[in-house]
Amino acid sequence: MKKYLMFCLLCLLISLNTLQLKADSDYLAYESITLHEGQFLSDYSEKDYKAYLKEVTKRRFAGWNVKYVYEDCRVTYKSKSVFSYYNDGTTPIEYNYKYESSYTTARNITSTGSIGINMSGPVKKFKGNLDASLKITSSTETVKKETETWTIKMQVDPQTMANLYVVGEGKITNGVAARYLFWLELEKGGFEVFVVTTQYYRLEKVKI
Repeated sequence: MKKYLMFCLLCLLISLNTLQLKADSDYLAYESITLHEGQFLSDYSEKDYKAYLKEVTKRRFAGWNVKYVYEDCRVTYKSKSVFSYYNDGTTPIEYNYKYESSYTTARNITSTGSIGINMSGPVKKFKGNLDASLKITSSTETVKKETETWTIKMQVDPQTMANLYVVGEGKITNGVAARYLFWLELEKGGFEVFVVTTQYYRLEKVKI
């Protein structure tokens, strides 16, 4: 009976190991995002990625082996256009704009390989309690929900476009990890954590 139970457990562990899970990465879909040092997880070369994974393959009874490749690298971004007004006429035009928004999360994550992400709940988290091994602090685990309403009154000159953007700064930490249980590999792949440090609005006027 014991041998049968052990066989079932091994089959379960093997089946878990074959799951290939993907996660969305909202911040990589921003209108523009610039990493001022290091690399995004998606930019690892295949050669480097395989080399990093070799550093987390030492088997252990239970838990995660983690290798950080880049930590707290500065990022600047432009996430979206709130509005765009243009004036292709010959006289100035006045616009009144009322804006209401409700957001945001202070953190976003992505993964590769078989590392999974739990999409339920207000904050995405890595499956297998990888967050704890990465020592992600509680301040970046919480979602900040804020609703704001404001009105803009402005004049758009002839042959000019006015654009309001959401821009900000953040930090990127990424690397690779592997999880083991009873010395068997359950998950292995890359992880990336994006933390927003500041976010604000920017109004730009450009000639058309």
